[in-house]
Amino acid sequence: MKRAQQRIAVLCFIAALSVLLFYIGREHQIFLDNRTVEIEGNSFRALKLVKVTINDIRTIELMPRERDLVKVIGPSFRLKVEVMDEFGEEVEKVIERKLIPGFSKDMMLSLPLLASERDDYILPPPTSQAPPPEPAETTTGEDALIPQESEM
Repeated sequence: MKRAQQRIAVLCFIAALSVLLFYIGREHQIFLDNRTVEIEGNSFRALKLVKVTINDIRTIELMPRERDLVKVIGPSFRLKVEVMDEFGEEVEKVIERKLIPGFSKDMMLSLPLLASERDDYILPPPTSQAPPPEPAETTTGEDALIPQESEM
């Protein structure tokens, strides 16, 4: 009986260690979005020039209507956003955040919402957004004049 309890304890320990290692080593795709966003009737314009630094390692410059993808590994990452003037010479605003994506694989950050210091700057990633509805079929041109077999 004691041996069975020891085996169960070892199995539980291995399972917990596996979940922990999965969580620590998980790769996340972070979409950095600098596009104009409309939320609750308010429009947040794309920033003229923005520099985004991830974990003090990689710096990305984004112009209006640009989106970039960054891959990070680990349970959390540090984000530093520098909003530049339109000439790219002076920093107008600096925003720093520590983000914890958890077990989610993808995350999209709206930089105009983040610069406006709103809490809803995390948007659904583009892979999980609903596809646009397909246009209804219309018959135009010569096909409209040819009667279909079911109409005869």
